[in-house]
Amino acid sequence: MSSSIDFSGAINISMAANIFAVKGMERILEFLFARRRKRPEGTFVIAIDGFTGNDWKRLMESIEEFAGRNLLAVKIYDFDKCRRSDEKIESLLASYLGEDAVFGKVFRRDIATLFSSESIAVLKADIGRERESKRLDAILVVGWGCAQVAMRGEYDLTVYFDLTREEALRRYKMTGPAFGTQSIGPKRLYYIDFPVSEKHRRRLLDSLDFYVDAGMEDTPVLLGVEDLREIAREISSKPFRLKPIYEPGPWGGQWLKRVRHLPEEWPNCAWSYEVIAPEMSLLVKNHETTLELPWNLFFDLAHENVMGEVSRDLFGGEFPIRFDYLDTMDGGDLSIQVHPPTGYIKLNFNERYHQGEMYYIVDCKSDRRVNLGLRDNASIDQFRAAAVKAEREGIAFDYTQYVHSIPVARHDILMIPPGTVHGSREGLVVLEISATTYRYTFKIYDHLRPDLNGVMRPIHIDHAFKVIRTYRRGKRVERQLKPKPSLKACGEGWAEYLIATDRSFFHEVYRLELETGVTFETGGRFHILTLVGGESVKIISGGKELRLGYSETVIVPASAIRYTIEAGGGERCVIVKARLK
Repeated sequence: MSSSIDFSGAINISMAANIFAVKGMERILEFLFARRRKRPEGTFVIAIDGFTGNDWKRLMESIEEFAGRNLLAVKIYDFDKCRRSDEKIESLLASYLGEDAVFGKVFRRDIATLFSSESIAVLKADIGRERESKRLDAILVVGWGCAQVAMRGEYDLTVYFDLTREEALRRYKMTGPAFGTQSIGPKRLYYIDFPVSEKHRRRLLDSLDFYVDAGMEDTPVLLGVEDLREIAREISSKPFRLKPIYEPGPWGGQWLKRVRHLPEEWPNCAWSYEVIAPEMSLLVKNHETTLELPWNLFFDLAHENVMGEVSRDLFGGEFPIRFDYLDTMDGGDLSIQVHPPTGYIKLNFNERYHQGEMYYIVDCKSDRRVNLGLRDNASIDQFRAAAVKAEREGIAFDYTQYVHSIPVARHDILMIPPGTVHGSREGLVVLEISATTYRYTFKIYDHLRPDLNGVMRPIHIDHAFKVIRTYRRGKRVERQLKPKPSLKACGEGWAEYLIATDRSFFHEVYRLELETGVTFETGGRFHILTLVGGESVKIISGGKELRLGYSETVIVPASAIRYTIEAGGGERCVIVKARLK
């Protein structure tokens, strides 16, 4: 469901000339084969590498058909035949995938570890013999990983067929096993294929000749790598939006469906991912050319522009802050859950940093509460025993005997450091502002509720009770984790408040109340803005304007230096802003 929504917020770029683009497989193959004329002697050798999820068989068939129609003598090598045996790969990955249905360890090793050096040596020898024979017009090596370091010296031309994570996942779900209800990040893709593919693509950028947006199988778009770099430079010089991802869920509400005009046939919308950067993409338009670029590709090219003075080493080259909506309006309660701290997440899952969160209350019904922390008199042993019994025997229990809750109203914010038991209840719209790490929700109790496919969602009680901070209890939680706003700056028609900061987080959150206009400087840091009150605002930077509608989110890169926000129609607007400390 999540990949079927139109997104009208394509980023218009204004390069002096059109992007050099070749559209459609037939024209792309014509263009690539025409390049062989630049090597008049010998056989032209082309590498066609790409992201996991490409239909390599279909691509090779297209090449064969094209060569036959054009009377070209070609030989195509399927690079997948150089992959190590299934048994060896399974042995290599066993400790990363483990036995758990949901969690594993991120595989950060090189793509070469999945391929046989002996098979690659045989392939290189075959290519050498074919070159010497001069009987072919071209040799093509096609498949995931074919442009890895061991092969790069063999090629006259290297092309990369790219997909977003969202599109790769859609294709896997069409042909492979069911991955469960939450669509982003099924286990094998999240822990192995995606990180390996993205590391390989990053290392390939400096030697790449052409890039192909292969998201639309029938109409792929090829462009030169220098054009790709220029696109990234232009986008990262001004505020920009990512394409949201929407997803129904077992507790989902109706607010997002209404506000974002989602399909009426959807049962609900539980999540709107606004900035879960690695899972997302940017839609880019230049004249008649539209591209969808994976965030991680864009970020590899534009890290310094986006992050400013922040070193790549600090967050391992990852974008560190996440914005998403949790909608329980006319839905249900979230599970009783807890997230891990940095040490635990590194040791057990090979992630780089914790999953700390903040809940900003965008909308809510009257007299609503959020579960947060433990009750003063709660026994942790009894709590665990009740949760285990509920999971094993399917017997409900009154979790409120153990879990504290606090009242909330619109524009409140709650801090949820790692190890804090929590969960939004029904009747709320929460803007979740957190570390980008998103996968590690250790559910303690999920109300004996199946997912939308009728399958009970996994519970992770062992993990949960290893990370719970038992001192976060009762009134102490309300004093420490429901901060009061502090006025930081103001002027005619505007005021900015610091509303959440704590040593448990590497980001801090502000609320801007605006009736006129105000200019900010980025100060060498990116800013993330979401309009949570008012119909719209204009964001102006470098002579460019971007309209931000209610509930929408924008990233202001560090390289923008300064930007102005103007309230729309003279109304009072409220903006949530997050940045690194």
